[in-house]
Amino acid sequence: MRSEWQSALYTRQRNFFAQVYESGGLTPWPSTEPTPAVSRLSHLLKRRKGGGRVLDLGCGEGRHVLLFAKAGLFTVGLDYLAAPLRTVAQRAREKRLTPRIRLLLGDALAPPLKPDSFDALVDSGVFHHIKKADWPIYFDRVLGLVKPGGYFHLTVFSTKFKHYPGERRTRNWQVHRNHYDHFFVKRDFAQIFSDRCEILEIEEEREGLNGFFHVLMRKRPTYVRRADQGRPC
Repeated sequence: MRSEWQSALYTRQRNFFAQVYESGGLTPWPSTEPTPAVSRLSHLLKRRKGGGRVLDLGCGEGRHVLLFAKAGLFTVGLDYLAAPLRTVAQRAREKRLTPRIRLLLGDALAPPLKPDSFDALVDSGVFHHIKKADWPIYFDRVLGLVKPGGYFHLTVFSTKFKHYPGERRTRNWQVHRNHYDHFFVKRDFAQIFSDRCEILEIEEEREGLNGFFHVLMRKRPTYVRRADQGRPC
């Protein structure tokens, strides 16, 4: 039986992203320059003894995978499309960073990784494409990958994000060009994550039509994965 997160909407969403990458043109989202807030996290981790392991969830063409690897951190890039992963692999070879990088083809909601295996996790644009009904799966299978006390950096759409000038919405989500988008306000993060993570920093970015929140959190040592949600393979 197919679960809800494997619905027809997610299939169309995956096809949308596949078409963008396979077109060979520029993506409508950043693909080379790291987000400044994520760069600050890389500096923080670099200063820590041992550095640790980092997961870039939905890594795309690897701007943050390369950032962390360049900082000397072993980094896993996970994406459910092969085309962007090939780009990451090529860029890693060119920069001689391959020994510090592992690339995996897989779904964010069924990551082929062990729980509590990462010191930091970066999600730059996955969570806001997941339906609210499926958030419990994300909390278990994605946040479950972060060690207690580890860092979790989230970048999501704010309600100020516009797909086009003059766009109006009457709710905090919509399906646009076959992909699901959820839009957040600042108070949402405490309501959604405070029992799982300590919120360290919330930064709002707005430029032109773009509106994002960059949220740095730390997983609470007392947070325990829900066994009834199952385990990743």
